[in-house]
Amino acid sequence: MAALAAITYDIFAVGRCMGDLIPEGATLQADAATEIRPGQIVAVVLEARGPFRELNGMLETSGSLGVIKLYLGKTATAAGETVFLLGQLNPPVVFAVPSASLLAMHSITDTVSEAPRMDDVPEDAKAILTAQLDLMSPFFCESEATAPVGPDWRPVDLDALIQSANLETADE
Repeated sequence: MAALAAITYDIFAVGRCMGDLIPEGATLQADAATEIRPGQIVAVVLEARGPFRELNGMLETSGSLGVIKLYLGKTATAAGETVFLLGQLNPPVVFAVPSASLLAMHSITDTVSEAPRMDDVPEDAKAILTAQLDLMSPFFCESEATAPVGPDWRPVDLDALIQSANLETADE
């Protein structure tokens, strides 16, 4: 019988798009089974086609699986298409992401390892973070919790893939 895929996986925060809320270099745990509520941090993996294809291409070029964003809620376009509103803090931007553009969106449930703190943290860092979060407030949707998108999606475990290939080669 095949082993069941783990429900959680680790994702590495690259960049400063979440400001001081998620420091660059932190390792976060994403849960593919937990419902997602407005205000939670999510791991997002974009479809290679569609309106986010250029961003997806940039992520692939940099070796990133996806992005970490603030889930603001779910709504619909005038044409009736379901979209998820996702925010980032640095700079403060809101993305309307059609559900068809997502391979996965999973709740971040834990910090596995903290990033090293910078020595030159500005004195007003807390005030900046508060202002960035406040700029997201008009975009929070009064939406219900949503099921994770792509609950079966997992990053490729290269170590397991190599080990599997080595075992297959040894069996020959």
